Amino acid sequence: MSVVSSRVSSVSSIIKATGLRSQLNKQCSRIQCLKLPKDIKSILYNFKAGSGIKEYEKLIHLLKEDATKDSDLAEFLSEARQCVSLLDAKYELFVQILLRIQWTTKSPEVISTYKLFLQDLVCMQTLYIKLVINSLTQLFKSVEDTTQNNAERKPGEFKDEDEKRLNHIHDILHKILEVVPMSSQVLLQSLASQFPYIKHGTYTHEIYIYALLQILNYAPQLRSDILSLIINRLTMLDVNIPRKETNDDEEDNVMEDCTNEIVDGDNPTTVNNDINKIKTVPLIVHTMDTCMDLFLKYMHEFCFENSALQIESLRILYIDVLRAFETVILPTHASQYVQYIMFYICSFKGIVAETFTDWLWRKVIDPNVAPVLRQSAVCYISSLLATASFISSGLVKLTMSKLITWIRNYISMQEYSKYVDDDTKPHAVFYSVCQAFFHLFIARHKEFVSSKNGMLFLQELDIPRIVTCRLNPLKICNTKIVHSFADITSTYQLAYCYTIIENNERNQLPIFGVKTHLPVLVSSFFPFESYTLQHSRQRIVSLFHSNTTNTDRSD
Repeated sequence: MSVVSSRVSSVSSIIKATGLRSQLNKQCSRIQCLKLPKDIKSILYNFKAGSGIKEYEKLIHLLKEDATKDSDLAEFLSEARQCVSLLDAKYELFVQILLRIQWTTKSPEVISTYKLFLQDLVCMQTLYIKLVINSLTQLFKSVEDTTQNNAERKPGEFKDEDEKRLNHIHDILHKILEVVPMSSQVLLQSLASQFPYIKHGTYTHEIYIYALLQILNYAPQLRSDILSLIINRLTMLDVNIPRKETNDDEEDNVMEDCTNEIVDGDNPTTVNNDINKIKTVPLIVHTMDTCMDLFLKYMHEFCFENSALQIESLRILYIDVLRAFETVILPTHASQYVQYIMFYICSFKGIVAETFTDWLWRKVIDPNVAPVLRQSAVCYISSLLATASFISSGLVKLTMSKLITWIRNYISMQEYSKYVDDDTKPHAVFYSVCQAFFHLFIARHKEFVSSKNGMLFLQELDIPRIVTCRLNPLKICNTKIVHSFADITSTYQLAYCYTIIENNERNQLPIFGVKTHLPVLVSSFFPFESYTLQHSRQRIVSLFHSNTTNTDRSD
């Protein structure tokens, strides 16, 4: 439960406990005839003294109904500003009711006065900072119009009333951050707690992320934390999308398969949960698509001004996005789309792609990094260089040299170990690096075989030493990749792999009473192979290399 909702619950319990509910119900018919009192200070003083409980309860009820004229409310708020110094913890109910007022839809006079009241309140009564900020961030979320077809609204288009509401909220948040520096951490906590759940609609997610990105205009010190929060929540959306679910032609087949599995189940609760999941998948896909486009748009606008790249802005954004990549995206298994945030920023300038590749490589060769992260990092290297059109042949050549050198050094250390054939698990990183090299070689070999110097470079890689070593990477790596690699190396007489492949296949034939199944040590996850979100893909599809062998991507 969020802080605001828990506060609202406490309001109800307090009203019930003090016997207000029955009294307030009797007075409902007379609300429209009553005006807010002007002697607020005396009412508050008397309540604290214990002699003005009824007047205080009546005031709470009038504010709760929110049925007064704007002119009266503006006058009341002006008087309330004069009493802020009195509002200690005893008046928490009074403050809570004021924070529930729908002030963003009132007259300009009420809005202006309300902002000043909130500013005075957080300055003089710091105990209410969390309550005030929660009430403001909760207003970032718009009520989704379920009757409106998503296709009728273009991504990035927001309702006028929502834009106006956000402007008012940002105005007061900006002032609060200026006058109360400690409120920054409170704001970050509130933004995380108020973030829409997966089940919420696309528009609610989109406008909330839009509001968070607007905060960066006046609070750049929060950029890293807010971007990490957004990327974290996009990752949560991403992992809840079944593989290939975004392909419209396959969606019906996927749902049909899921439905057949559900029908075969025995647990009614599980059946209902699975059916609900099927129904929400298209919503999650659309939400992911829209929010990715919004985030990619922000990245481009932050780094480019009048179509000119701003190097310092690019440097700042790269550092912030890289931090989120390291803590959120890299450890996530088989995400489909969120990693393209890193892909997109690498396309802005060649040096960024080189820097990112070098950062990943240092992860790969660091023995202190968890093996699963080292494996994931080398997959990112191979996939980026294999598919991105903005990657130069020079970077591909340099990276292939690094990969092959590391592989050869590893072989030299392990070749004569008497335990090398016993257990392959300790060599999982080695096999991942080998597969990354095979994959990159398959994707970009044409850039080298067309020239004498290129062929000389490939020959100097000494590929036969890799494929014939006792560690036998051709046995462990992905079969499809291995066969493609064998075809190409045979065509250009760089290595002959067929004999080893055939021998591996014979050794894997089932023998009665003997387990011959190989453990899965190497993931076939290449993160930049396919992007099928229909709207946001327009920013990505032109960045793919024309020579890529990926068949999942549709244009």
